Amino acid sequence: MNEDETIFEKFWEASSLDKFNEQQFSQKLSSYDSDDKELILEYPSEPIALPILKSRINKISKTRKSVRNFDNEELSLKELGLLLSSFKAWNGLEHRGYPSAGATYVTEIFCLAFNVEKYSGKIIYYDPEKHGSVIISDNGPSWDEASKSLNINVVGVPSLLIIFVTFPDRSTTKYGERGGRFALLEVGAALQQLSLQIAESSKLKGVAVGGMQDEVWKRILKLQTTNAHISLGYLVGK
Repeated sequence: MNEDETIFEKFWEASSLDKFNEQQFSQKLSSYDSDDKELILEYPSEPIALPILKSRINKISKTRKSVRNFDNEELSLKELGLLLSSFKAWNGLEHRGYPSAGATYVTEIFCLAFNVEKYSGKIIYYDPEKHGSVIISDNGPSWDEASKSLNINVVGVPSLLIIFVTFPDRSTTKYGERGGRFALLEVGAALQQLSLQIAESSKLKGVAVGGMQDEVWKRILKLQTTNAHISLGYLVGK
């Protein structure tokens, strides 16, 4: 490990997916027995019931779920704007709809539009300050091409792939190795913001994609020369 490389970077390298280890990753998933998973800690005493108060967040959270069936219906510009407003900097770049350690905001959002009004076939970068889109490429991969590097099974064709890209040095520069944890926590917070936005919609559905091939997507997004990390994707459709 060189002098400037963090242990977090070594962890990221060890957990990256590419064409050489994705078969091993798939085999691991296939052999996993979901009946054995532990979802809650057990204690000898029964939990004491708490009051459940009505709130808008609770109402939305009850409807949140992952959906893998898509019909390739076109997303409108309004729907695209709604989705990406999940990441908008409402009161300046240091004040967004989800928290970040020291307001370092390591997360950047890119999109691959398969069937979106005025954006189909394009790759875009989302500007959170101006709530606008920057076209990175007019020739993004088709769904058939993109799906080969996603490691997820879905039915039909989604309309949009939202990609969470992390620049962890923004937080590790300030917090050292601990900043790596903070970077991942921020991505989770941003994902939750998007998930609740979708849950509130009666038409939009989606599912998180955690098995993206890192270097393939860095190349697609033209980020090869940066320290960008592909954290995860989110497929959206109707």
